[in-house]
Amino acid sequence: MRNPNPELIERIKATALDMLMKKDPGEIGMRDIASKCGVTATSIYHYFKDKDRLFQAVSLDCLYELNERIKESSEKGRSIKSRIRNAVSTFRDWCFENPRRSLLVMQGIKSADDASPELIEEYYVCNRTGERLLKEAMAEGSAKSTDPRLDVSILVSGIWGCIESVLLKKCEPEYWNDGMSYTERFIKMWCKSIFLEDKK
Repeated sequence: MRNPNPELIERIKATALDMLMKKDPGEIGMRDIASKCGVTATSIYHYFKDKDRLFQAVSLDCLYELNERIKESSEKGRSIKSRIRNAVSTFRDWCFENPRRSLLVMQGIKSADDASPELIEEYYVCNRTGERLLKEAMAEGSAKSTDPRLDVSILVSGIWGCIESVLLKKCEPEYWNDGMSYTERFIKMWCKSIFLEDKK
C-alpha cells in the first residue's frame, strides 16, 4: 500500500480550492484538478474516493481556518458577552471578506451527510466553539438557554441566512451594500434573547 504524501494532499486541496474560486463544482473534473497538480487522476483517487469527498475536504479546511479566527477573536473580550459578540462578528466578517468561499462552504459544496458520524461532527467545529462559549456564559449567570446547541445552531443558521441574502442581493435593496447593518440587527436580536439584562 502506498504511503500517504501529505505534501501532495495539500497541493491537491489547494489546487481544488483555487479552481473553485473560478468555477462551480459541477464544472470541475478530477482530471482537470490532476492536470493542474501535474499528477494523474489515479493519484488523486488514492486520497479522495471522488470529487465530492475532495471538495468536502476543502470545505472542512475553510471551516477550520474560520474557527481559528473565531477562537482568536473570542479570547480578546473583557466579558463573556463581548467574547461571544466578537466570535459572532468574526464569523460574519469572514463571510463578507470571503464571499465566494463562504457561499461554496455553506451551500455550493455537496453535504457530507453520508460520511461517518465522526467526520460529520467535524463540519460543526464553529458551532461547537460557539456552544462552549455560550455554556461558559450560562455558568457565570450572564446567559440563559435550555438547549445551548440548538441556540447556537439557530444563531449560525440565522446569521448565515442574513449574510447569504446580502451576498445574493435577496434582501431589501437598501442593504445590498450595507451588509454590516443588516446582519448587526440579527446579532442584536439573538443576543437580547440569550443574554440576561443585556442593554445592547
